[in-house]
Amino acid sequence: MKFSSLLPRCLICFTMIGLATTTLAEARSNGSLPGGGRDVGKTVIYRDSWGIPHIYAPTDEGGLYAQGYAMAQDRPDQLLLNLLTAVGELSSVVGDGAVQSDLRSHLFDHYGAARKNWHQIPRVIQRHTEAFVAGINVFYKEHPEDIPTWWQGRQVDKYMVIAFGRLFLYNWSIDEAYGDLRRSGVRPGYQPAQRGSNQFAVSPRRSASRAAILAIDPHLAWFGPSRFWEFRIHAGALHGSGVTLAGFPYIGLGHNANLAWAMTTGGPDTADVYALTVKEGDNRQFLFDGKWLTLRSRTVTLKVKGAASQRHTLWFAPHGPIIAWQEGKAYAAAMAYGDTVNISGAWFALNYGHDYRAAVEGMESLTVFPQNVMVADTGGNIYYQRTGRVPVRPNGFDWSRAVDGSTSASAWLGFHPASDHLQVLNPPQGYMQNCNIPPDAMIPDSPFSPADFPDYLYSGPGYGPERAGWINQRGARGIQLLQANDSVTAQDAMSIINDIHPYGMERWIGTLKLADSRFADQFKSSERYANGIKELLNWDGGLHRDSSAALKYYYWREQLEMDLGKTESDRLQGLIDDWYAIIEDRPPKPVRLDDEILKAMAGALKTAMGRLAADFDAVNPSYGDLFRVGRDDHSWPLGGGGRFGTSTLRSVGYARQKRANSVWGERGQTSTQIVELSRPIKSWTYLPIGQSDRKDSRHYTDQAEKLFSRRQLKPSWWLPQDLKDHIESRTVLDDAP
Repeated sequence: MKFSSLLPRCLICFTMIGLATTTLAEARSNGSLPGGGRDVGKTVIYRDSWGIPHIYAPTDEGGLYAQGYAMAQDRPDQLLLNLLTAVGELSSVVGDGAVQSDLRSHLFDHYGAARKNWHQIPRVIQRHTEAFVAGINVFYKEHPEDIPTWWQGRQVDKYMVIAFGRLFLYNWSIDEAYGDLRRSGVRPGYQPAQRGSNQFAVSPRRSASRAAILAIDPHLAWFGPSRFWEFRIHAGALHGSGVTLAGFPYIGLGHNANLAWAMTTGGPDTADVYALTVKEGDNRQFLFDGKWLTLRSRTVTLKVKGAASQRHTLWFAPHGPIIAWQEGKAYAAAMAYGDTVNISGAWFALNYGHDYRAAVEGMESLTVFPQNVMVADTGGNIYYQRTGRVPVRPNGFDWSRAVDGSTSASAWLGFHPASDHLQVLNPPQGYMQNCNIPPDAMIPDSPFSPADFPDYLYSGPGYGPERAGWINQRGARGIQLLQANDSVTAQDAMSIINDIHPYGMERWIGTLKLADSRFADQFKSSERYANGIKELLNWDGGLHRDSSAALKYYYWREQLEMDLGKTESDRLQGLIDDWYAIIEDRPPKPVRLDDEILKAMAGALKTAMGRLAADFDAVNPSYGDLFRVGRDDHSWPLGGGGRFGTSTLRSVGYARQKRANSVWGERGQTSTQIVELSRPIKSWTYLPIGQSDRKDSRHYTDQAEKLFSRRQLKPSWWLPQDLKDHIESRTVLDDAP
C-alpha cells in the first residue's frame, strides 16, 4: 500500500471540496463554531445532545488520542474486556465459560503475533495507534474510579489494540475453518457468532439529489465486543463520521469528506482445515510426504475466576493450530491471515481516501477479512468488491471440507491478488445491494456468475446452500424497493433500510385466504379465528410496533412450524416462497397446495389465536407488546423481525425473554447509517441502545427510546456549522500530541 503517496493526495482533496478552505476557515474565524475562536489549535471533544463525541484537533495524532480518551470515557469496562479477550485472559474475569474463548485467542496467537510483527505496520499507522493508546491510558489515569478491579493496575499497550483487531476481524476466517470441520463430520465444540448486514448504493442518476447514496447497516450483537461506538472527527487531515469498536482506532464504518464505505458478511473462502495422520501411540508425530514430523506445542496457564488455574497444551502443525482430534487424525486450521498484523491498513486508506480508488488500494493490501465491501464517493461513483485474503488452491480437493494434510500436493500456492476478486464499478442498473447474499443476486442481470470464477473465490461454502441461484428475504425486498424507485431521496433510503415488510408475505396471506375459503366451516365456531382471519386479510403487511395484525401473523407462522415440524415447514416455504423470481425478472411460480396442508394452515391460525389470547392480558395486543428494545429494566416497543418467515430489512434478532410474553432484541442493526455523497456530505445515524455504558448517563438508553423504537435516524451534525447549536459539553485535552 502506498501510504506515503496517499496522505498528500488527501490533503489536496479537502481543498478541492472546500472543507479546508471554507468550512474549517470559517470555524477558525468564528468563535461560535466548534474548533474555532478560543479552541483554535486545541484538541477538544465536544459532545452533542445524544452524547456523541465530536473531536477537533490540529493534528491527526491529537485526534486519535482524543478518540481513545472519549472511547474509554463512554465504555470503560467494555473497552478493557475487549482487549482482555484478545489477549486470552477473559476467563480470569467471567469464569470457566470463557476458557474456550481464551484458548482460541492463544491458538491463533493474536497478542503474540502483534508483538512479533509490529515492525510490519507502516510507521504512520504505528504513530496513530500509539496516540490512540495514549489517550486511553490518560483517561484511566485521570479517572482511576473507572478502572475495573479485575484490570489489576495494568496499562493498555499497542499490541493489545492489534490483538483485538485480529480477534474481531479474522474471526470470520477462523469460523470458516470450523465450518469445514463440521462439514467433515467432526464436532468442533464451538458455535460461530451470528452475523449479518445490509448495504446498498444508489448512483447519482437514480438519486433525487443527483448525489450517490450509501446505506451502511451491520447486524451484530448489541452487547459485548461487537457493540459499536459512534463519533465524529476533524483532526489534521482526518475528517469524518461513523462508528468503530471499543478498542479499534479510525472510523470503522462511515464516511470521510469524500468517501463512504459499508461492509456485509459474505465473501470468498479464506481458511481451510487439513487432516493430519498421527502416529499410533504417539500423537505428536504426523505424516507428511512419507516422513514423520513432530508437532510443536505450547503450554498456557489460564486464571479462572472462581476456580483453580488451568494448564492447557496447544499443538501446532506447519499448516496452523490443531483445533480438533478424532480417530487417528489431527485437524489443523490454516487461516489465510496467519501472522498479519496490519489490521488498520485498509481502514487507513478508507479514512483518508479521496474517492473509490482508496477502497481499491485498501483491498490490494489483502488485510481485509472476507466481506462485501461497497463504497460511494462525492464524484458520483459506486463500487463493490467481494474481498478477502484468498489462497490459490491446487485442483483435485474438496476445499469445503478437511483436505489431506499428509502431502505437499494440497499446499496453498500463494494468494490471489485483489484484481482477481469479484468487483464492479458503476453498474448500469444504477444501484446495487448485498444483504448477505451471493453476488449473482445483488441486482437483476448481475455482472457476476460463478462460472467465471473459482468457486472458493466466488463465495465461501458457509454462506448458503449453494454458491449461486438463491437470495434471502431481506435481499429480495431490497431489490423490490430499489428497483421501483428511480429518484431515491435520503429519506427514501432511511425508509428502505428500516423497512418492516416481510418480502413475499402476500403469497402466504393468499394461501391462508384460500385455506379459509375451503375450511372456514370447520373453524367458524371460534370467534378468535374469525377475528384473526379478518384482520390478517386486511393487513398492510408491515410489522409495525403498534400493529395487532402483525403479531397475529407472527403467531400464525410460528404455530405452523410448531405443528408441521422444521422439515415439513421448510418444504412448505419452498412451495410458497419464490424470492429469486425478482432476480430473474419473472413472475413467481404458482402456489399449488393440497387440501391437507391448506387445512393445516387454517388449523394453525385457530391454535395460534387461542395461544395469543392466553399469552396476553390485552384484548388485542400489538407486535410491540411482545417485541421490545431495552436495557436493564426499561424497554420500548419495536417493529421489524427475523424469525419464522418474518425477516425484514429492519433486522432485529430477538432472543432475551425478559418477562413473560416479552422478548427483547439482542442483535441486528448495530449502527445504521445513511450517507448522501453531496458536497458537503450529509449523513444520518442511530445506535440500538445508546452511546454510553454509564447507568447514570442520559445517553444510556436514549437512542433505544427516542430513535430505534421509532425507526427514526438522527442527523450526524458532523460539520461544525451543523453541530454548533447542539453542543452538550466541551472537554479540552491539554496534553494531546
